[in-house]
Amino acid sequence: MSLPAKAGRGMPGLNTGVSGNPTLKEELTGCVGAMVGMVESVDGTRKNQKVTLRMGAPDDLLVVQSKFGISVGDCVAVAPPGSVIGETVVNHPKLLDEVMLGWTPNPVANCAVKLNKFDLVPGDSVPNEKPEKKKAAVAIDAMGNAIIEEGLESLYVTKVKLTKEEKMAIKAEKAKQKAIQAGTWVEKETELTTASKKDIKAARTRAKKRRQQGEEEIDTDAELEEAGMSQY
Repeated sequence: MSLPAKAGRGMPGLNTGVSGNPTLKEELTGCVGAMVGMVESVDGTRKNQKVTLRMGAPDDLLVVQSKFGISVGDCVAVAPPGSVIGETVVNHPKLLDEVMLGWTPNPVANCAVKLNKFDLVPGDSVPNEKPEKKKAAVAIDAMGNAIIEEGLESLYVTKVKLTKEEKMAIKAEKAKQKAIQAGTWVEKETELTTASKKDIKAARTRAKKRRQQGEEEIDTDAELEEAGMSQY
């Protein structure tokens, strides 16, 4: 694994002063050589994790200790051996927060920088400045105009409004499942009420929708029975 040649904010400071006076040096900040790593595995407790990172190629792995509490799949900023944080050369790989990267002067950042929301991949150099979040690609039509599909679809999508009977059926099913989990459910025969034409029509619609979703055995009678009704 080779470190990027581009330096970050940790560039050597400028010496100032005049002859005969003490020489002042600007304080170095940020990290030179910070890279993006993806978490492949996490072992140990949340406050003392052994984290394996993929730094690009599948066999290009780096193991770090972490107290940040990260998860598999996170893309994080890491300082590999040989990189420099401020004025300190890194001997052992280290996860970075925004203060170490020089992204913020806040002294209590103390949180791993997660890069999934940015346009970065494992093995990339971490930029000196905090990047903008990546934006979804926009489709372009033949005239070069952006196609906003989401907005167009929303004009035609209507929210399905449940009937009173459907709401009651859902409520009854939730109560049943809760009772089953508590061990207090007693199965009992329910006397079916005669469904109205409106109920039958609604049940027919629901049954058709369920068959389209793969429940091939569901018909209007079964749908009505589940709602405590019958056609006759």
